[in-house]
Amino acid sequence: MSIDNYYAAIDGQWARINTSDDWEACCTDFWVDICHGGRFAIDERYYFAELASALDFYLEGWKKRQFLNDNGEGAGLDHSGLYSRGRLIHGQSIHGDGPGHEGENLRRIAEEIARRIDEEML
Repeated sequence: MSIDNYYAAIDGQWARINTSDDWEACCTDFWVDICHGGRFAIDERYYFAELASALDFYLEGWKKRQFLNDNGEGAGLDHSGLYSRGRLIHGQSIHGDGPGHEGENLRRIAEEIARRIDEEML
């Protein structure tokens, strides 16, 4: 999994950004990753200028950005993560890792793939 969409607040509105073109918008110390629930396999990152705004979005603000199901009801989240200065401080990463363990699930998957490729080569 990887982040599908990146957003930053520009003039009080959420704007989808391209991280390579809009470097200044995403060059912040605080962000929230959300992994939508239901049948939606979309991960998004929201950038913030200060931790308080990121925390507000992490706790309640994401509800305004959630996807709706066919009945118009919120699909909820599979999981989310709050980041400060590049470190996950609460929740889960997009790969399902907890704080202090970022990358472990992805590393475990990569190791398993490498092991299987090695076995096939023998």
